[in-house]
Parts: sequence; structure tokens; C-alpha cells
Amino acid sequence: MSTTLTTSLGILAIGCVLATGCVRQERYDTNVSATNSLKEQLVRTEADCNAATTALETRDRQLAQAQANLNALQGQYDLLAGELDTIANANDDLLTQVTGIKLGSLPIETQQKLAALAATYPNDMWFDADTGMLRFGSDFTFSSGQAQLRKSAEELISRVATILNSPEAANFEIVVIGHTDNVQPKSSSVRYPTNWELSTARAVSVAKALSSNGTDPSRFQVAGFGEYRPLVSNRDGGTKENRRVEIYLQPTTETVSWETPATTTETVIVDIAEEPMK
Repeated sequence: MSTTLTTSLGILAIGCVLATGCVRQERYDTNVSATNSLKEQLVRTEADCNAATTALETRDRQLAQAQANLNALQGQYDLLAGELDTIANANDDLLTQVTGIKLGSLPIETQQKLAALAATYPNDMWFDADTGMLRFGSDFTFSSGQAQLRKSAEELISRVATILNSPEAANFEIVVIGHTDNVQPKSSSVRYPTNWELSTARAVSVAKALSSNGTDPSRFQVAGFGEYRPLVSNRDGGTKENRRVEIYLQPTTETVSWETPATTTETVIVDIAEEPMK
């Protein structure tokens, strides 16, 4: 019996050992399987990370390109905005010119040219489209008490002549009228005893200057009103506003043809004591 018990215990011990070995193998196999699964997950995660990194880099490049495109568009916008501002300013200037020109008796081209020229000499030349009149300040065109044009006025007179000689203005007569204030000539009183002589002489000087620049002399009428048609009330010591030369453009009047009278025989008695008029 003792032998049988010993044998049974031995068998039981061997069974336990075998059973323990089986449990450890199963755990090992389970751990191996779990490790392999984790490795596979790690590989997939790394692949996903790489893909995400690549996508992120692609998005960064796209963002950089989009920013570059935006900067380029902003530059184009700024350029177009500048051009639009320039066009708007030009339109404003044109609108100012158009609204500032009244439909007077002169051709629109002549009005535009005279208005533009007057705008470049705002303190020395004025243009009125209603009356077709140009006005020069005498203090700009002449020295005090003198009727000879100043050098500084010669360029302006030349530019006026260019306009008067244009085809649009060629059919208009030119009336040149001189005016003064009520201060009588002093240093030049021998040559110009009154303002009538001085104002007329100044009108003649302007007409001659225009003629020397190619304006047909047959288009001119010249007059001087002295101090008798002031723009404003004269002040003591002189009145600048009233010292001026005005040019009016008027449609050419018809030329009157004078018929030569029939030849007649007439006896003329001449007093030899009186010298004939020259």
C-alpha cells in the first residue's frame, strides 16, 4: 500500500508540473500575441503620423502659396486703387472744367483753351465765357504810367495769340479796350496827358503784340476808356482792379463795300497862305 501511495503522489506531482507548464505557455502565447498586435498598431500609428505630417507639410505649402497669391492680389488691388484714384481725380478736374465753362457765344474749343490758360494765370488773367471777354491786370502787363508791355507778359500774350489764331476763333473780331483808375499820369504826363491817352496806348500795345504773333490786324478794334468805366469804386492812392486791358471776341461783322463815286471836275481854290493838312 505504501508503494501505491508513493506512486500516486508521484503521478500527482508530475500532473501538477505539467499543468503549471501549460498555464505558463498559454500566458506566453497570449503576451506574444498582444505584443504583435501592439507592434502592428504602432506601425499603423507611425504610418498615420507620417501621413499626417506629409499632409501638414502639404497644407503649409498650400498656405504659403495662398499667402503669396494674396499678397500678389493685394499689390494688384493697390495698383488698381491708385489708378482708380487717378481716374477719379481726372474726372473731377474734367467735371470742374466742364461745369465752369458756360455756353457763351464762343466755340466750346475756344472757351476751353481760354479757361485753361486763365487758370494758369489766376492772379493776372480772367476769362468770362458769357461775354467772350479776356481781362489782363495792367500791373502785370505794364509798368506804372507806361504803355510798353513788360517782358513777363510777352509769353502770356503769345499764348493768347495762338488761341486767337486757331481755326475755331479765326472768324471773331478782337476788340481791345484799355482802362485805368482815376490817378492821372505823372512821370509820363507829357506823353500821356490824361488816362484816355494812357489807356488807349496800352490797348494799342496789346493789339500790336498779338499782331506780331500772327493775329490778323484787320480783326482789331482798339479803344481806351480811361478811368470812366471802373470795376469798383476808386480808392485813394490807386485801385488795382480798375487798371486793366480787356479783349472781347465778337462775331465778324459784314464788310461794307464802298463804291467809288463818278469822276467829276471840280475847281478847288487853295489859300496859298495856309499849309495843306498832312
